[in-house]
Parts: sequence; C-alpha cells; structure tokens
Amino acid sequence: MKKFFGDKKFYLSILSIALPIMAQQFVTSFVNLIDNIMIGSVGSLALTSVTIANRIYLIFNSTMFGICGAAGIFIAQYFGAKDEEKCQKILNINLTIGLSIACLFVLALIFIPQQLIQIFTSDPSIQTESLRYIQYAVLTYIPFAFSFSIMMAFRAVGINKIQLLVGAITVTVNTSLNYMLIFGNCGFSEMGVQGAAIATAIARFVEMGIYMYLLLRHRYLFTFQPQGMIHLDMKLFHPLMKKAIPLIMNEIFYSLGLSMIFLSYMRCEASLISATSVVDTVMQIAYIIFGGLSSAVSIFIGKRLGANQIEEAKSNAYKLLMFGILVAIAISFILGLTAPYIATFYNVEDIIKQTIISLLIIKAFLLPAYVYNVCVFFTLRAGGDTFSTMIMDSGFLWCAGVLVSTILSMFFDIPLVTLYLIVESFDVIKLFVATYFFKKGKWAKNMTIQPL
Repeated sequence: MKKFFGDKKFYLSILSIALPIMAQQFVTSFVNLIDNIMIGSVGSLALTSVTIANRIYLIFNSTMFGICGAAGIFIAQYFGAKDEEKCQKILNINLTIGLSIACLFVLALIFIPQQLIQIFTSDPSIQTESLRYIQYAVLTYIPFAFSFSIMMAFRAVGINKIQLLVGAITVTVNTSLNYMLIFGNCGFSEMGVQGAAIATAIARFVEMGIYMYLLLRHRYLFTFQPQGMIHLDMKLFHPLMKKAIPLIMNEIFYSLGLSMIFLSYMRCEASLISATSVVDTVMQIAYIIFGGLSSAVSIFIGKRLGANQIEEAKSNAYKLLMFGILVAIAISFILGLTAPYIATFYNVEDIIKQTIISLLIIKAFLLPAYVYNVCVFFTLRAGGDTFSTMIMDSGFLWCAGVLVSTILSMFFDIPLVTLYLIVESFDVIKLFVATYFFKKGKWAKNMTIQPL
C-alpha cells in the first residue's frame, strides 16, 4: 500500500500545486457553463451554431496544447536542473511557434470561413449563425496563443496562484460582457451569438494584457524577450521540436478524431447535438482535476527527472495515479447526483434535457478510467516519451472511437445515447494500453543530460 499512498507532507505538497490550478479551472469552467447557459437561452439554433463554430477553435486549442506541452517538458526538467536561462529560451521558442500558428488560423478564418464550417454542417441556418459568431471570435486566437503559452510555462515550474487571479479577472470580464451584449442589457444592443464572441475577444485581450505586464515587470522567473523570439536558440529548438512534433500531431489527430466522432453523432440525431455541447461544458468543471494533476505531474515527476532523482519520480507517479483515481470517484458521484438538476437550466426541448441527463451519467460513471489515462499521459509526457503518448491517445482514438462510431452511424440506425455510451466506454480498454506504456518505464529519464 505504501507504493500507492504518500505521507501527509506529500499530499500537502500536491495540494499546494494542484489546488490553485483546480480553482482556476473551476472558475473558468463554471463561467464557460454560464456562457453556455446564456447562449442556450437564446435558443437551440444559437447553441448548435456556436458548438459547431467552436470545433475549429478546438483544433487550434489542441495544437497549442501540443506545443506548450512539449515546451513544458523541457521547462520543468531544466527548472529541476536549476537552469533558468534555458527555461526562458524554451518559452521564447514556444511563443514564436504558438503565435505563428495562431496567425495561420486567423488567416484561414478570414478567407475561408464558410468552407471550414461546411465540413461540420450543411444546414444553411446553422452555417449563417456560425459565421456570425466566427466574425468576431477570430479575434481571440492570437491573444489566447500568447496567454496560454505563458500560463503553461508558469504551470510547469509551479507558479500557480497568480493564474487563479488572472483567470478570475478574465472570466468576470467575459461574463459581464456576455450579460450586456448577448441580451442587450445596460444600454447595449442585443447581439446574440455575436455578442458572445465579442465578449470573449475582449476578455482574451484583457488576459493577454495582464500576462504581458507580469513579463515586463519580470515578477515571476520569466520575462518578455522580443529579440529572443526572433533569434531562437537552435540547439534547444531541434530537441524541442523532436518532442513537440509527436505531441502536436497527437493533439491535431485527437481533435480531428473528436470532430469525426462529432460528425457521427450528427448522423445519428442532429436535433440532439446541442446536448453534447452542454455535456462538454459541464464536464469541464468535472475535469478541474485535469489541470491540477497535470501541474502536479510536471513538478513532482518532471522536476525530479531533471534533478536526476529517477526512483523518486517513479514513486511519485504511482502515488499521483492513486490520488487522481480517488478524486475522480468523488467527482463522478457528485456529477451523477446533480445531472437531473443541470438539465433544468437550459431552455431546450424536453428530449434534449433527457439526453443531457443520460450523457452526463455516462460521463460520470466512466470518469475514473478517464482520469487514470490522463495521469498516465502526463507521466509519459513529463519524461519526454511523446511517441507513446501519441499511440495511446490519438492512435487509440482513431482505431477505436472514430472507426466504430463511423461504421455504426453510417450503416446502422443507432440512437445518439447508445453510440455515445459505446464511444466513451473505450476509455476502459484504453486503460490497459496506458498501463502497458506506464510500466514499460521509457519515460523515466533525465532529458537535461539526454536531450535527444
């Protein structure tokens, strides 16, 4: 039992890292839920249109997660090796790549927005509303790329409390503006989905401004170095990209896989697709442990590996796995009990409310398996085993969820809830794949002395 449970000091250390991130995740996710409810109160057309428009943002977000994840591996280990200069150089590389990719997405959304939306729906009314949303949502991509890069760098070295404050300010701005712009309160015109997009864009620029201020004042380890972003350290760039490419490919293929599964759900019962948006938003609150545990893994495993404390890193990995499972069981119990009440907040048809309840209960039941897989994913990533993460994450998704959902939706008359249950249940099988890579131990290495 000692292998899976730590002492009081261990858990206090975990909580000191994880709780601020969990709090930040909770604030952000709770406000996203409020946003979702606000848009849903406009009608199911608005909710469905924003859901589809955000499929593009999901691909961008996943790409950024891959880039920042690779940078975080090196930042955590170099921080453990007490090499702060290289931490800054890795952040410079991260910012340059992230902002470049954001610009590519912005150009695509400016010049071919309709073609992108047509990938996900052929309904003219949904396309029109989605394009109205994208018209202003495109402004969020560049500030998000900047803020997310800084936030993940802070997170990799355990600077977590300031992120809670920044997140609270950002979501307060976003929610207040949503109230004014979506419904036309406080003297503003009623703008519907466009109001939601404008509110998010303004909030993202506020967030970027705060992080820029922190960097310019050099308050937390890192600073803003435009020259360093232009003249990159190529000795660090190449090993970073060797780790980043599998992570980026994993995130892109994973988000594309989710989009393929989303199309399968559309083929089953398009009228119920807004229920999946509600569930995704609600689950962001349940996934607060995702952010907290990823930070704990970065510090407790990445830092130990960077300090060449390999056996201690392995010991911490087992304890973090058990901690994640126990927290997931508690959250799944709460989610199952509150599912019927969550659905009542939405101004949608009764059949959609019932679908929301069913999908939430499925998610709640399978949450422990999901969290186990997440913990293993971040453990492998902390040690730079990015190829294995790609196989167990996007590789498994395409070979299981995408393949099965596509076949069942195209050739069988299957209800949405049934297909959803089948797809989500693959997390249980994935658990065994994750365990194989975890026990293989390829991740347990110090990359500051073995960068390649």
